[in-house]
Amino acid sequence: MGLLLLSWTSACRADGTWSASIGATTGYIFRGVSQTYGSGAVQLGGNYQSSLGWFVGAWGSNVDPYPHAGGSAELDLYAGVARPIGADFSARAAYTHYTYLDDRRSAHYDYDEFAVSAAYLDRIAATVSYQPDTAAYSSFGYAEHRPSGAFELSGRWPVWRDVSLTAGVGYYDLKRLFGVSYWAGSVGASYVYRRVTFELNHYFADDTVRRLYSDQSANGTWTFAALLRF
Repeated sequence: MGLLLLSWTSACRADGTWSASIGATTGYIFRGVSQTYGSGAVQLGGNYQSSLGWFVGAWGSNVDPYPHAGGSAELDLYAGVARPIGADFSARAAYTHYTYLDDRRSAHYDYDEFAVSAAYLDRIAATVSYQPDTAAYSSFGYAEHRPSGAFELSGRWPVWRDVSLTAGVGYYDLKRLFGVSYWAGSVGASYVYRRVTFELNHYFADDTVRRLYSDQSANGTWTFAALLRF
């Protein structure tokens, strides 16, 4: 969640531009769940933002959610539109397809997501998302092609020069998959030096995540990340 608002800022540029990023993190955490089982990740992204407000892009990372099955690569392909609403507010609608390359697992885990967001400057953003065909495995079993949803709120507060405090929290509805829902989030700090953003984050997740995913729960996990934008 920590880089959500930084990504929002680049997505709302007025001119048509290409941008890219490369980053490294000590742990890839997604919605309170470790995607690398506590290991590090290298992440790449590319984005085009048109002068009319629409954007397309791709983002990828190595993942290893189930170590005994071997690692794979996550590739997210997305498109959408971002529009200003007055001087301080903006809105965005996006579609993302999550796919896993070179995945040795026998089950199919690709899924789609539709999201609508609203933001105040680059300070606070709220997002509601719907995944119509989620596939997931947990200690409760395997669920495929079932809907799920999420509500996420993230914020960034400048405190001194290029240092900011960050925070995010999300509610994740997996009732159609496993009969449960859960809360997860993070608090941290970021520092921007020229084109590089450094982030330190501490994650939390309620006990439902541990019951669902055991050691993959990010509760209590610290991560450090560096992201180069160009």
